[in-house]
Amino acid sequence: MKITPKQYAVALYESTQQLPEEKTGEIVEHFVDVLKKNNDLSLGNRIMSEYQNCCRQEKNIAKVQITTSEKIDGEIVNAITRKLEQTVEIEQKVDESLIGGAVIRIGDTLIDGSIKKKLERLKRNIG
Repeated sequence: MKITPKQYAVALYESTQQLPEEKTGEIVEHFVDVLKKNNDLSLGNRIMSEYQNCCRQEKNIAKVQITTSEKIDGEIVNAITRKLEQTVEIEQKVDESLIGGAVIRIGDTLIDGSIKKKLERLKRNIG
């Protein structure tokens, strides 16, 4: 049975949480050996991404990706933080093709409120 990046990440996260910092290196070395043995070293980036998700979840931090046609200001970031009622880690992207509005991804949830998407829907409904 193939082990997924998420399963690897959870195993690494759980095995390092209660350890003193000086012991963590040993666990990580052993973990890399397991990846080598299983021919899964190429999963490293995806495993680390899942590991970061585990850390965020434990600390109740939401990762929010916001894509807009221009850079957003702190007021919008604060509004999102208040709405989610938790600590937020925001990644901002600019995509001028959106014309206006925003595309927001919170975990697995995607909210597309861009003008581009609305125009596409309007075109589909008319044509």
